[in-house]
Amino acid sequence: MKKTIVLINLLALLFIAANVQAQTLKVPKIGDTASLALPTDKAGFAKDFLSSLDAGKDLGIPADKLLSLTGKNKSYVDDIVGILGGSGSNESKLSALTGKKTAWKSAVTSLLGESTAGKYFSKVDKQLGSLKLKYQVAKLFL
Repeated sequence: MKKTIVLINLLALLFIAANVQAQTLKVPKIGDTASLALPTDKAGFAKDFLSSLDAGKDLGIPADKLLSLTGKNKSYVDDIVGILGGSGSNESKLSALTGKKTAWKSAVTSLLGESTAGKYFSKVDKQLGSLKLKYQVAKLFL
């Protein structure tokens, strides 16, 4: 009886392990040219990306800081569109995108403070969810 229970448990464990392995997340390759190219709808991408960076009114950000944040976000989106639309290699684009993302996050954190910036980044990450489905390249942001 004990051997049967051990055998059933072992089979169940193997079945679970096989299912977990089959469900691994498939991340786009960095060398894939499609992942670092500007979408064909450049204006739509820029508009959607900028709207996903909107802080809204629920975080309690003062109007002057909100205006400054909007300017930083507009500049960030323009830089991203410029990098993706450029003629550099995927490696140089990825490096430039990473640098811009780091600089933008640092600027936002210094503007809003650690606590509010954390809430803002969490909100933006949720807003980027739909953008990630629409534009594959959006997976590189945040």
